Amino acid sequence: MLADDFFLVAWDTTSSGKPRMHLQGIALGLAGALIAELVLAQRVAVRGVRLGVVDVQGLQDRVADKVLSEIRNSPQHTDVRTWLAYLAQRSIADVSGRLGASGLLQRQTPKVLKRKQPRYFSTDFSRAMWPATRLRLSLVRCEPLSPQDMALATLMDACDLTDTVLDDPADRRVARQYLTTLMAAMPPPLRDLSRQVRAAVGDAVLTYRI
Repeated sequence: MLADDFFLVAWDTTSSGKPRMHLQGIALGLAGALIAELVLAQRVAVRGVRLGVVDVQGLQDRVADKVLSEIRNSPQHTDVRTWLAYLAQRSIADVSGRLGASGLLQRQTPKVLKRKQPRYFSTDFSRAMWPATRLRLSLVRCEPLSPQDMALATLMDACDLTDTVLDDPADRRVARQYLTTLMAAMPPPLRDLSRQVRAAVGDAVLTYRI
């Protein structure tokens, strides 16, 4: 699932067990990825700053189906930023829980009182590294991406995580040029969603620094 891949890029599950950016940014990125899962499955449509349900059939996934049900049951709320803020309140718990249920992630509860944030560690190094590795190779080589990987790449960039998977400055220049091309070629619903995530994360960064 898209949000699972985003978590594995945004969280260092193979070494420190810590997030790679501030938690609110990750939470908003995951919220965007959860909505994108429904967009990719043609259950939700995003147009500009609005979203709405277009198909009520579930995806046979507890987390995705809960998000779909909530959007369906709140037709008065159509603002994408509203849903990003709402889903971000629990997106880390929901996605890490889904990864944990699949056996790929283990949660380490803090033993020190001053450390409130749990750490997450992957049980499969190769699987945990694959989303970042796959994106790095595709972006540097300017290879065609699936719609899911297009969404992952642009959400990652919206959350300022591109540099975490691209160590070489030369690779970053190539990747950013290709990301611009990808944004222009993306299906409009995913492009609009990515822009809303970028705006929300930008506001969160300002608040975090203040």
